[in-house]
Amino acid sequence: MKKLLYILSLIFIISCSSNEAQKNTENLQEAASDNTIISLTDEQVAISKIETGKIIKQNISETVECTGKIEVPPENTASVSPTIDGFIKTLNFYPGDFVKEGAVLASLQHPEFIQLQQQYLEAKSQVDYYQEEYKRQGELTVENAASIKKMQKAKADYLAAEAYYKSLKAQIELLGVNPAKIEKEDFDKEFNLFSPISGKISKLNANKGKLVNPENPVYEIINDEYLFLNLNVYEKDILKISVGQKISFNLLNNPKKFEAKVKRVGIGIEENNRTTTVHSITEKKNKSLKPGKFVNASILINERESYTLPSEAIVTFDTESYVFIRTGNSFKKVKIKTGIEKDNKFEITEINDDLLNADIVIKGTYYLSTIAEAVE
Repeated sequence: MKKLLYILSLIFIISCSSNEAQKNTENLQEAASDNTIISLTDEQVAISKIETGKIIKQNISETVECTGKIEVPPENTASVSPTIDGFIKTLNFYPGDFVKEGAVLASLQHPEFIQLQQQYLEAKSQVDYYQEEYKRQGELTVENAASIKKMQKAKADYLAAEAYYKSLKAQIELLGVNPAKIEKEDFDKEFNLFSPISGKISKLNANKGKLVNPENPVYEIINDEYLFLNLNVYEKDILKISVGQKISFNLLNNPKKFEAKVKRVGIGIEENNRTTTVHSITEKKNKSLKPGKFVNASILINERESYTLPSEAIVTFDTESYVFIRTGNSFKKVKIKTGIEKDNKFEITEINDDLLNADIVIKGTYYLSTIAEAVE
């Protein structure tokens, strides 16, 4: 009864005259006689800012909430080191520069590089010699003028020389040098570092004249066209996750939503927090998406098409859910069954034609629910 008096007083303050206040009082008394239907004046409808809408069909899903971090996929990162020791002669790119795959990043010099070319040329001569010797011993064996043992030794010498030659040739090619040029006794004094991928230089760990080696990368390159979400999902939820499910995520302190899909699901469980990793690839569609940033993510599971209403349209009385159906300036409270709530919309699990075609209050329900609670 105290709540009813509060509503009467509120309407009295809003009304423009004592006569209008009297009409409002009579309307509320009428509502009190029937706790299912509330009748309002045009002015009350305007004051309460009531808006109506229809139940609509759209996709809705349950979600698994998790956190994670943006990273660059392993295949899109590269650490570039020389295959042999060398002194930096030139550096062609610096952090922030974009490079294409195959671009010459730097040139290097070292006496061992000259020696490698010399060894290759000598090995080429040796393999030619042992090849001819192997052929000669073979011919002599056919004519029974030499022993099979000598032919076998010649074959072994030839194969060993050929293996050493091929090994040196492969090393030369890894350095970007054409072996045919060396065979003409035209030695290169320097060798190059090439970019294995297209991307941006993220780190440069050298300067001109510095001695570098295979153990320490000179350049680090990142291609962030596609980004890698490394999400941590609790053990209790992992069986709900499968490849292909949609992911909605946002950066910390940034409500803007981005989308991705589950690419792979881990199998190991971290002992300290009982989580496993879920990996996803997403296109970099916004400059704010950068490696190293933390994210909040929702993995969409059991996605389905359902009838829905805005969350604001649903009111609760004694743990039951209701909506208000408008007919003119009358508003009928109707019980409904709801499912999950996501993104400010409720799933309506039981539907009929009357409810589907009804004008349902989607804004101003607080005003109506306050009156309904007062008069019941």
